[in-house]
This record gives sequence, C-alpha cells and structure tokens, in this order.
Amino acid sequence: MKKIIIALLPAFLFLACEQKDNKATVKGTISKMGTGEIYLIKSGDEQKIDTIKVVNDVFTYTVSLEEPTVYMANFGPEQQPGFFILENGTTTLNYEMGNLKSLAVNGGAEQEVYNSFLNACRPTFQQMDSLGQIAMANENNTALLQELQQAFYALDNSLKAQQLDFINKHKSNVGTAFIAVNYLNEKMDKTFTEVDNLYQSLDEKVKKSYYGKKLVEMANQMKGTSIGQPAPAFTLNDVNDKPVELASFKGKITLIDFWASWCGPCRGENPNVVAAYNKYKAKGFDILGVSLDEDKEKWLQAIEKDGLTWTQVSDLKGWSSAPAALYGVQSIPSNFLVDQNGVILAKDLRGEALDKKLSELFQ
Repeated sequence: MKKIIIALLPAFLFLACEQKDNKATVKGTISKMGTGEIYLIKSGDEQKIDTIKVVNDVFTYTVSLEEPTVYMANFGPEQQPGFFILENGTTTLNYEMGNLKSLAVNGGAEQEVYNSFLNACRPTFQQMDSLGQIAMANENNTALLQELQQAFYALDNSLKAQQLDFINKHKSNVGTAFIAVNYLNEKMDKTFTEVDNLYQSLDEKVKKSYYGKKLVEMANQMKGTSIGQPAPAFTLNDVNDKPVELASFKGKITLIDFWASWCGPCRGENPNVVAAYNKYKAKGFDILGVSLDEDKEKWLQAIEKDGLTWTQVSDLKGWSSAPAALYGVQSIPSNFLVDQNGVILAKDLRGEALDKKLSELFQ
C-alpha cells in the first residue's frame, strides 16, 4: 500500500521548458527555511545526492542535461518530497516548509500539458491518499480494511482510465513515457503485449528517452513472468533464517504471495488467502509468502495475528527485495500462481478470483 500511495501522488511531478542549449536551471523559494539545504536526487542515479544551498529562502541550481530528467527534491525531515522533471531552460520551484502540498513548479509547453493531466487526476489522487491514511491508521480493523480496499480499487480503475486516455492523446510528449511507466507499474494485470504496444505507439523521440527505455526494460521483464513462463527461481530465508528455495515447492500448485505487515490492502486480503489455503491445502495447494518488510518483529507479529501458517520468507529489504525486483512487483498485494512444474498459471488473483481459479484446478 505504501508504495501505491506514494506512486499515485504525482501532484509533485512537473516538466520544465525546452531550449536549444543543454543547460537546465531550477531556481525558486523555500519559504520559512531561511538558510539551509535541500537535496536533489537524479532518477536512475539514486546513489548521487546533490546538496543545494538555500540562503534567505532562495536557491538556484544548474546542470547539463541531454534529455528531460526526473529528479526528486527532498526538503528535509517531515517534509513531503517532490518529484519533477528538468528540461533544458529554466524551471521555477516554490515550496513552503510545513505545508506538504505547497510545491509548485512552473515551466514551458511540456509543463502546461502535464499540468492538464494533474488537474484532471488530482481529485482522484487526493481520495486515494485519504484512503491510504485511513488504512494505515486502522491496520487492525480487518472489516474496515476490506471496505477501504474495494473503494481504493474502484478509484484506481478510474485513475488508470484517465492515465491511458492522456497517454494516447500525448504520444509526442516526453513526459508521457514517465506517465506510462507509472501507469503500467500500478496495473497489476498488464501483459507483455500491452507494454510493448504502448511503447511502440510513442514517437521516436519519446522512445529514446530514459523512461522510454524503462518501458523496454519492463517489456523484457514481462516476458519472464508472463502466464505460461517458468516462474523465476529464487532462494530466501524464512522466519528462522533458514534458506527456502522456490524449487522446493514443485509438485504442488503454489501461490507466490508478495505482501508486507505495513500494507493495509495486504492485511485486508489476508483473510481471503487464509480461507483459500485452508480449503485447498489438502488437495495439493501451497503458498510461499514473500514479505517486503524491513522490521522483522513487525513481520512476525503480522504473521501470527493474521494466521498465516504457510512458509514465509523475506530478505527484510523492503522495496529493494530481490524477488520483488525479479518478478517486477511495483505494488502489493501481488501474487503469482504456479503449477506443479513451476509454470505461471495466473497473476494477481484476489478474493473470489483466487477461489474460483483454485476450484477450477482442483475440481
């Protein structure tokens, strides 16, 4: 859930104007900071952090760019980070400390196009954010979490329709590839064909951009986790720090279930998974839970509280989990159903869909 909410709050993602030189400047005001520092992190190079001095609330930063580039601006502890895209020319960024939704960025033509998308989607973003906050504040209320989950999915479907409509209408905009990656990252039932077709529909300039190339990477990854393909092998430690191989589950129909203790929708879905396990385990059904937790104690507490009696593994690296990357998991809950030979049968089955599929397999 956490990543979903963060990923679906692009109200802070903006495009700068395009010029003929390769210099990009971002300048602006950080109200109520006085003298301090903000930090810019370039997409694709997260290990490099540029420290920008703020003096009397004002800052300026100039960098050479070959193409529009996504940056994250970190304004310090307890502040909402802001994502934006620098292009050649000048971008103006303004933020008020303590006002988490105050970030405003002004640029050129690409900015105006992207702002039209934000203005259309902002009400949906805000509703989804509110649901996420309620879920995290009521993680022990299973009934409420299930209600929130259904409401969230309905909003998510509406948002995806808006995103796809925008992508189809703006195939010559570089920012469209960025929107497309976010759209596909959150679309759980996406296929290789869908990703490839979307990429192929973009203008050549957009295909060559950083996020155009990310779409190619996503398509290649989708080939490996498409239905009918062998589930990628991995080994991870269980709750007792003993290694567990996915290969050890061959001979059973197995659900590889990605979740986390902090994920509200995951906890809301767990009763459905428990019911499926109890109903079909005697017929040859098993589950391998893969947690995206970082805190082992909270992970163990959630396992006990939710009654997850099947094998659980984790490298306790959160979103940096190796199997999550291997399977292209961008949001949770997410799952892959594999057959007795380790071949992927279905993906992202929830609630009645999971029970229906298992009843077909075990009839």
